[in-house]
Amino acid sequence: MKKKIYRLIVFLVMLASTQGMMAQPSSVKISSGNGTPNIKDFVVSFVKASDGDDFLNSFGTAVKKGTHIFMDTETVCDPKNGYASYQQLSGYDGTVTKYEMCYWNCANKKEKIVAINLLTLDGESLDESYLLFYRYNNATHVMKLIDAPFNKEIRPIDWTKKGRTSPERIEYARTVGNEDANAWAPVYTLPRVGKNIEVRIADGEQLQLSERQNYVYEWNGNGFTLKKID
Repeated sequence: MKKKIYRLIVFLVMLASTQGMMAQPSSVKISSGNGTPNIKDFVVSFVKASDGDDFLNSFGTAVKKGTHIFMDTETVCDPKNGYASYQQLSGYDGTVTKYEMCYWNCANKKEKIVAINLLTLDGESLDESYLLFYRYNNATHVMKLIDAPFNKEIRPIDWTKKGRTSPERIEYARTVGNEDANAWAPVYTLPRVGKNIEVRIADGEQLQLSERQNYVYEWNGNGFTLKKID
């Protein structure tokens, strides 16, 4: 098997860990023209408060214009579903870079959980992945950086499927070294429709489809519960 080289960094949102992505603000005031912010307001306010790169700035600029396609970029701004994304395809090597943002209304009706996700795909392989979470207060219009509100983090062994995965691959998953850890890391896709976060293994070649356990992070009203799916 040809060995892939990954630059995957998955942040489960500890403030000290975000430096590789950009200088993330610990809190952001969400500005809105009509008093009730929508996803466009969240994106624009976040970009303004961040010390981001050109691609992040382009995300904010594009979302202001709403859903549209322009040359090698595709922008989605869906206020109804609280979701926005900005995707760019590199014609030179086929690399796709994508920012996503969405939010969930908490069960207490006083807060929202906001997620920002960055993916860079090199063909079928994942190059980079970053995931951040904020908790937004509806009364103060301020969101603050938080640890990922997951009940459990996925380990390499969790991708194996009882009765389907070969004993050799199970043993390998138990002892994955640092040099291969990124290939077994979880990659996230935020929901435009529905409430659950899709999760997949970074390098699909590590396990055949038939021997791979799939997951979603299911929204529980205040965070997410890891759930197996067939």
